[in-house]
Amino acid sequence: MATAFNVVVFGESGAGKSSLINMISESPNLAPISSDARGCTFNSSPYNVTLAGKLFKLHDTAGLDEGEGGRVPKSDAIVKLYSLIKSLDAGVSLLIFCMRGPRIKDAAHKNWRLFHEIICQNQVPIAIAITGLEAEEDMDEWWPKNKGAFQAYGMNPAGVACITATRGKRNKNGSYKFDDEYEESKLKVWKLIRSHHLERPWRVAPVQWFRQIVSTVAGEGIQQLVARCEMSQEQATDLGKLLANV
Repeated sequence: MATAFNVVVFGESGAGKSSLINMISESPNLAPISSDARGCTFNSSPYNVTLAGKLFKLHDTAGLDEGEGGRVPKSDAIVKLYSLIKSLDAGVSLLIFCMRGPRIKDAAHKNWRLFHEIICQNQVPIAIAITGLEAEEDMDEWWPKNKGAFQAYGMNPAGVACITATRGKRNKNGSYKFDDEYEESKLKVWKLIRSHHLERPWRVAPVQWFRQIVSTVAGEGIQQLVARCEMSQEQATDLGKLLANV
């Protein structure tokens, strides 16, 4: 059996990660979806999808919700996601950062930097899927209008898909309000994965500088969390301790 390319989908709860996986797999009930604000994906769940003759394993992950005060994503979800990425023996071929438009949340760049720059050390391509754009006259116009805000944070994705992950309400004739946008979105995400995944996956080695906190609170890893992810020294130290034990 051919080895699957691992694609990790991450982002906040409610961003549409599970809906995105269901859409591209063409199986509406493959990944469970919850309308509850707390979300329903606690541990990562892998789903196999074949695109253009290649097998991809899509990993649906826990939502990276902000902690108290909106400063730092919840550490338990971060630790689980780091543990997943580190445990993938076949390596990681692509990260997809799923976020809900049309507004950009402040936590977006913190999540981006934590996984793309720090944990994956800029070695794994990262693409953005922006959901919730079904009401836009032209979904693709959203990115040119907003990319400056991403670039200001140093977020330069390998690829972007401006999409909807819902068909919307059912019409009287049996169709759905956003059927056309949904089918268009499916093709965009397929193309995103095919075009930007690594043919030679990158294996995530343990981030050694997290281990430094065992002997010093001012280790390089902690300082990178403070500087890049805008955490306080205390928050970075607490998270670093958790990650060092994974």
